[in-house]
Amino acid sequence: MTKKLALPRRQTIGLCLLFFLLAAFWFGFAITQDKYGDLSLACQVIPLLKFKFYQPLSLSRLIRTYLQTGSVPALLATLGDPYTRYLTAAEYNQLLEENKGVYGGVGLYLEYTDGHLIIFKTINNSPAARAGLQPGDRITAINHQPTTGLSKEAAAGAILGPPGTTVVLTIERDGVWPSQDVTLTRALIDPSLEWAIRSDPEVGKIGWITLTQFTEETGEELGRTLQIFAQEQVAGIVLDLRYNPGGLLRSALEVASGLLPGAEGLPLVALEYRNQATAYFYAYPSPHPSFPLVVLINQWSASAAEIVAGAIQHLKAGVLVGNTTFGKGLVQEVLPLRGGGALYLTVARYLTASGASIHQTGVEPDIYVTLPSVPGATAETTDLTLLQTVDRLQAETALRVLKQLIGARRQPAA
Repeated sequence: MTKKLALPRRQTIGLCLLFFLLAAFWFGFAITQDKYGDLSLACQVIPLLKFKFYQPLSLSRLIRTYLQTGSVPALLATLGDPYTRYLTAAEYNQLLEENKGVYGGVGLYLEYTDGHLIIFKTINNSPAARAGLQPGDRITAINHQPTTGLSKEAAAGAILGPPGTTVVLTIERDGVWPSQDVTLTRALIDPSLEWAIRSDPEVGKIGWITLTQFTEETGEELGRTLQIFAQEQVAGIVLDLRYNPGGLLRSALEVASGLLPGAEGLPLVALEYRNQATAYFYAYPSPHPSFPLVVLINQWSASAAEIVAGAIQHLKAGVLVGNTTFGKGLVQEVLPLRGGGALYLTVARYLTASGASIHQTGVEPDIYVTLPSVPGATAETTDLTLLQTVDRLQAETALRVLKQLIGARRQPAA
């Protein structure tokens, strides 16, 4: 989605000359001070920040901050954006592998919340899930190395590895595990779409789709699943987007389009750039039939998952059940750099199909299913019990709402 910036040629040349003249001066200074070891990297990163970051930045401030901090990662940390970061060559390659959808690891999705590296989701039947790790658990160390200051990509790189090898995660869980080492044996992880057809005595067959992430293959996998559902004549679909941290924008567009037959040409999402016109993305043609649809969301549904949920809600193509979503309304581009690394840069805000920004507010469900109180629960069981209980209640509510939608569609017209 990289677009050419329409800046005045004279201004562009002037800024570049200023930067490189100052960079040449600082390079000599750095040699005498034995500092700024990544100056050549800074020469690539600072212009990208100036021209492409989603908020306006002063070139002189960027240069001054680099001088003060002495490194590109430290400079990026001053932007106040947890998503903008430098990826080493290894981290960049790892990100590319994850986007393909298959890798060797333990079955975790990671995110940072309030400065803590947390588990966003575990994949069913993965080593992490079998060990009892849960969303919300904090990872304070990987192989006894503290995670403080570690990027998400660096943490993922440390956890991933050849199947059959082991990794030790130090886990904290409020009220249950003050600090505990958990040894996991890596396996081949395929976080692809999961689906099932369930038989219901009242309405017949129900299709159940769980999307764990939006990867390069997700759109095609959904298409194949919807074909099976059509052949099996399912009466309706539950789409489970809970614990889905997002992924690729293109994948989100493919998924939303597949679930929204008849919406071809309607806007699904808009990207609001600082220096460019707002870019609108529209629904693709869908060959699939329309099904009664219920979408499960919770506080861990983020980014691309929120795009899909917001589009379905706005176009009234389904009912959203669960809790308010995570609220990640910023868009990143991965910009390769000389040397093999990349800049993971926030370049735009995204607006849902309704034209609303959900950053830090999230998508609200049509039907809330919140955490209940559990009488008699002990401190050791409260977190797990509540999580399991609300997940079950949300799923039961989704099924009940779907059956109502199916029944309403089957009612003869007056």
